[in-house]
Amino acid sequence: MKLAQISKADSFGGGASRVAEDLTYLINKNGFSAHHLCSWSGKGFHAKENRYPLYGRFEREIRFLHSKLKRYSPPELIPFEYIPLIRKIKREDYNLLHFHDLSSAISPYTLYLLGDKIPIVWTLHDCSPFTGGCLYPMECKNFMENCGNCPQSGEWPIDSKIDFTSFSRKIKNFLHKSGRLCAITPSKWMSELAYSSGMFKSKPRVIPNAIDIKKYNPVNKKEIRYKLNLPLNRNLILLSAGNFLDERKGSKYALEGIKKVKHVNPHLVILGVLDEMGKKILSEFDYTSVGYVSDKDLLSLYYGCADIFMHCSLADNQPLSIIESMAMSTPIIGFKTGGIVEMIDQNKNGFLVLQKDINALADAIELAFENNNHISWGISSREKALREYSPEIFLKNHLELYEEMIEKNLLQN
Repeated sequence: MKLAQISKADSFGGGASRVAEDLTYLINKNGFSAHHLCSWSGKGFHAKENRYPLYGRFEREIRFLHSKLKRYSPPELIPFEYIPLIRKIKREDYNLLHFHDLSSAISPYTLYLLGDKIPIVWTLHDCSPFTGGCLYPMECKNFMENCGNCPQSGEWPIDSKIDFTSFSRKIKNFLHKSGRLCAITPSKWMSELAYSSGMFKSKPRVIPNAIDIKKYNPVNKKEIRYKLNLPLNRNLILLSAGNFLDERKGSKYALEGIKKVKHVNPHLVILGVLDEMGKKILSEFDYTSVGYVSDKDLLSLYYGCADIFMHCSLADNQPLSIIESMAMSTPIIGFKTGGIVEMIDQNKNGFLVLQKDINALADAIELAFENNNHISWGISSREKALREYSPEIFLKNHLELYEEMIEKNLLQN
């Protein structure tokens, strides 16, 4: 079995691309063969790491064309990558192609054209595979019938000068209804949402994400705090910076909740680059900003030294950051959002409240530190990570699907 994982980037491109990279590593580590094809790489292309350019020697030209044409035409309308990709398929003799994130890099038509020649899997890491292009429709329901007049038009990845969301949705509807690919999702929530679009004959198969359980292994919190020069006798709350003004990220709600419970003596640990506005917003809090952390070993220590990780996103599928935190025995407090609800067992390995309910959020923080509940929640978090998000289960589920699809393709031909 020889496979290709295809994404817009390597792990530098975000969670979806990172899943493609991790899956490539697991497949090769366990005696099979896989290449990771990406349109750009923050780490560089290396045969030893099984990472190759998706566009071949035309990388710069195709990226330029995708970028420029989307300004005045539907994004990724022309499948520029099809020719270099079909040549690589013939040369490498792949048995199956597994696509991940397409936005800004790969045309849906490429999947349609290839689906007549080779088994295709597409993991729906966000909603763009069944909307007019938005990653998450939020309160908008247009994707269930026909997009258009998009409230997110002009924002990446639907940042064309003209609203082409209706046309883009029609392309994806055509692709899914063709039956030329198998769609999978990391969460039941995403599977059900995708099915509600009316594009799928049945609900996409659910295969939860995974992380390196051995790398993300619980640590002695006080020892690590001392090592990282963090307060030893404060209640440490971990937050991901991102953009504090980004409504979807929900960071402002987390801060409003923390503001109400200053009596629990919190100290914030901020992951990510802080801009000047972020620093201004945080000026009334005690915090340590650690910047962007790319080293996984160091990142695991920050997850592990915190007492709780606050994740107040208003739209999310199955964040890897939550799994990483759980694996480090650090429980989650946040909103009942998307696939996150499936990850948190209420008052057992964390606590979720209704979106934007600041008072309930503050109560949840107090509950976490009451009688050291966060400690028992952390133990349960680790247990659930081992049970449901291990790389062994993740790989097994994918290999079973691959074998099923390859066998089906052989019987049809």
